Amino acid sequence: MPDGLEYLLIFIAVVVVYTIAKVIGYMRLSREQWEQVDKSKLKEWDDDEDD
Repeated sequence: MPDGLEYLLIFIAVVVVYTIAKVIGYMRLSREQWEQVDKSKLKEWDDDEDD
């Protein structure tokens, strides 16, 4: 392999792993926040039906 290519591939792998970890973390946070919402106060829309 050319010089520096190994470091570039390692850097790209680290960025991908970091990004996936952040997305999973934000998904968990979003789920926790959604569970804390008082759903009785949510507005019902006419077009929400799955007919």
